[in-house]
Amino acid sequence: MNNYDKILILHALDKSTDFLSVYKDEFKDYYFSFNSEQESINRAKSILGDIEPKSLIIYLGHGSSSGLYEPDDSHTYEKYFLDATWGNHFFDEHDIFLLSCKSNEYIKKIYKANSSIGFGNIISSKFELDRHNESTKVKIPLQESDIEKFNEVYVNSSIKVIKKLINNEIYFFDVPKYLRFMINSDINQLLLDKNNSKRLHFSRLLFDFRNEFLYKKNPKA
Repeated sequence: MNNYDKILILHALDKSTDFLSVYKDEFKDYYFSFNSEQESINRAKSILGDIEPKSLIIYLGHGSSSGLYEPDDSHTYEKYFLDATWGNHFFDEHDIFLLSCKSNEYIKKIYKANSSIGFGNIISSKFELDRHNESTKVKIPLQESDIEKFNEVYVNSSIKVIKKLINNEIYFFDVPKYLRFMINSDINQLLLDKNNSKRLHFSRLLFDFRNEFLYKKNPKA
């Protein structure tokens, strides 16, 4: 069906992305994590470079419109693991699923991949929530426990969809449809919980997550 040569789940692991380690529990045969040490980064790039097309590459970590960041426990995130130039080199002819901030803008610069899925601004930590509230007029009055729950919701939904993809129940181009369906179900359950006084603010994060992710098919493929 999808006929992937290999499947690689690459996790840029630091304190702020540790919650994504649940992917290891679900996909241990495909999962590889790396840290901020240069030897570990080089090993991750070596594994990535050895993959033959067409493969499925899932990246877990922080990002921006210009690239995917290396792990960084200081939260400065200045060094790219892959910028657009290296992304086009490593992602050539692959399907890529980039669970990282602003990867919806980054994949617009990736023209050599077969198909790509990127996401918007994912507020995945109290640090990011505070930074958001300091820089915008529209505040999100949530606590760290709420952000942890938000992470749990979208990660679990993405895992369910990726399982379907790996098990050849769906094609890669079906992923957005199934992911939106699952996030919609999460939103509906949340809004029905009248005992949750923060349900509207919580649901806003899920609405943004659902509305901002992007699927891109490159014309040549």
